[in-house]
Amino acid sequence: MQHYLIVWTFPTVESSWSSCPGFADYINAGCPGDRFEGFELVYRVCEPISGSGVAIAKASDIGKVWTHLGPWIQGFGIQFEVNAVVSDSEFAALWPGVQAAAAVD
Repeated sequence: MQHYLIVWTFPTVESSWSSCPGFADYINAGCPGDRFEGFELVYRVCEPISGSGVAIAKASDIGKVWTHLGPWIQGFGIQFEVNAVVSDSEFAALWPGVQAAAAVD
């Protein structure tokens, strides 16, 4: 599973404000779209004043991330930046191979 860093922003304060009831309902319903086959939202924080937030997800592929974000894009016009990232343990495991490849003359 690949880790993804997801950063979002609303295009306007008004669109952020109008999403609040739906987001609260989603949370109160147990966040039903946060876990499905090949996808798990690990952590999410939001900053409601600016209409932005950050999440960490694990997914088998970028398509699963897109599937999770699609309803938020279509329903609220949220803009997302998604980057593949590695955990500390993944970094430590990958580093020897990266270092060896970089040392090749």
